[in-house]
Amino acid sequence: MKTNEIKTLKELRELSGRSFKTLRLKKQKKGLYTIELSVEGYLDLLFTVSNLIKVSILALDSDETCSNQVQNPPTNITNILEIALQLLPYDEAEFLDQSRELLLMENENDIPET
Repeated sequence: MKTNEIKTLKELRELSGRSFKTLRLKKQKKGLYTIELSVEGYLDLLFTVSNLIKVSILALDSDETCSNQVQNPPTNITNILEIALQLLPYDEAEFLDQSRELLLMENENDIPET
């Protein structure tokens, strides 16, 4: 490679390192990427999922024609609903169920016998 090509390639790699931050390569599965979604907590996450679903319902119920920018509404709605499903915190919900069960068992043991 010529010196200019090497310099350009090096600059391009540096620029890509600073610029390509939204998609992160998923370590467990080749060819897949992850993104980060910032939320204030689980309640905020649930409201976000709920809002995605509500907007999709409104879009499905709409009798008006879509704008020229949205060429295939059913596909777009399907994609949003798939994202909403991925955002649901199932592992955390399982933890909450198990924690509630343990707390209920502990409370039952604390009840004095009469």
